[in-house]
Amino acid sequence: MRRVALWSLLALYGGVPAAAAQTQPDTTARIAGTVRSSVDGLPMPGVTLSLRGTTAVSDSVGAFALARLPSGRQTLRIHYGDTLSHDEEMKLEPGKALILAVLLDVSEDDPLAPIVVDTTSFRAWRGLVGFYERKKSGRGRFYTVADLARLRDVPLQTFFSVSGVVLRCQEQRYCVPLGFNGARRCVMAMFLNASLVPPEYLEVVRLDQLAGVEVYLHAVDVPAHFRSAGENCGATLMWGRN
Repeated sequence: MRRVALWSLLALYGGVPAAAAQTQPDTTARIAGTVRSSVDGLPMPGVTLSLRGTTAVSDSVGAFALARLPSGRQTLRIHYGDTLSHDEEMKLEPGKALILAVLLDVSEDDPLAPIVVDTTSFRAWRGLVGFYERKKSGRGRFYTVADLARLRDVPLQTFFSVSGVVLRCQEQRYCVPLGFNGARRCVMAMFLNASLVPPEYLEVVRLDQLAGVEVYLHAVDVPAHFRSAGENCGATLMWGRN
């Protein structure tokens, strides 16, 4: 009887610490995401990402993950061969995963600064990360840095004409781009780095200043975030190189 009672007590009190341990909150954080080229949007394998002694290397589809990281303000180091070493400061929340989109340009001439964005943030879709995400949809016409480099000596007006945009020009005044609202032609909205700009920018912006261009000829194809509160028409979205 005493042995049975003793084993019962051991089972009862021996199980308490284990059960308590299971309910303790996770104080570590996690980072996961993908690395892609900011030149053409293709996945970049072989990129090393490290934080406080924990290291991961992006795989064949550009994916990576870092687990059991300390929370709080931390610095993520991104390293690629002999061409790139970049430190990015970020805040990690205990028990949560931060999902990042990383864009790198490792070309030797006129490289872009690395872009590291939380995919849930406001900045993600209003920038080059959003550009490549929207490119997957198949709507609109997309021109990457690599595409624009082949046309860098072409004026912006000529570029838009080649991409299907009709320009209506007034004598001694600027031209305006025309898109479609249904079957009706209308003046397209123009955005530079997510800000609405006037048609005069056709005379000012150069292709070699841009990292990406999106052209939506029809109102129905324009992403919701860029639909004008006024006339619903097509839109052109331009993203600068800095």
